Amino acid sequence: MSQTIAVYNFKGGVGKTSTALSLAHSWSRSFKTLVIDCDPQANLSQALADQEYPQTLFTITRELMHNEQPDINPIEIHPYLHLIPGDYHMGEVESNTQFISFGHIIFYKLLSTIRHKYDFIILDCPTHFGITVKSFITNSNSILIPATPGSFSVSGFKKLLTYLNEIKKEKPLDILGIFFNQYRKNTRLHQKIVRVAERELGSLIFDQRIRQSIRVSEANENCDSLYSFTDQSSVAEDFLKLSEEVIAKMNRLNLEDVLHQLDQQEVNN
Repeated sequence: MSQTIAVYNFKGGVGKTSTALSLAHSWSRSFKTLVIDCDPQANLSQALADQEYPQTLFTITRELMHNEQPDINPIEIHPYLHLIPGDYHMGEVESNTQFISFGHIIFYKLLSTIRHKYDFIILDCPTHFGITVKSFITNSNSILIPATPGSFSVSGFKKLLTYLNEIKKEKPLDILGIFFNQYRKNTRLHQKIVRVAERELGSLIFDQRIRQSIRVSEANENCDSLYSFTDQSSVAEDFLKLSEEVIAKMNRLNLEDVLHQLDQQEVNN
């Protein structure tokens, strides 16, 4: 059964796009993987296929809003990795009255026509917490939250979970957890922040961390995969291990249970 994973944090600069890209490259070694660029900036699309395409997430959404049935043809990056490109026009959808009312249904229709073709569908979400993000997450099985040690706080994470809990779903959203990106293991501040996060949030924190590396920017700039480097990039190894840990954590923690556990911890403290 296909798994739809939203990569999201309402903070910018935490590496959502590089995470979506790297997971897509990792999983597509063995699984049919679709990545959908939900961000109007379309950075993921530019990194995977730096060219213009007639069919984008916006053109598909527009047809669905007009009750048309688009023939959805994701771009083939390679046989096991496909892309639905982003489009800056998606920013206009946020104020569309029809999408405000029926966005979650429109995105459900989009996914329902293609979900059976893939093992994994990865959604690279924008940072803002508007109707488009809510529509994307409503139709996700689970959410993965990237964070950087320099901008992370336990209270901020709890606030994010509270926002996510406002999204109406037929069943609770699964929380895969938080992983630390751009991590410098020799920096005392980073070590301290991770220790505090592990103490306060326990199993919600991934064991695997992604080291800070220029290789991520180089790969994105060249529309290439981290795994294409011949020198066995350490950050590529980090993302590969993260992709394995994400699969291991699927369908284990739902949002309602996580919030209840955190509330109990506060009471006990």
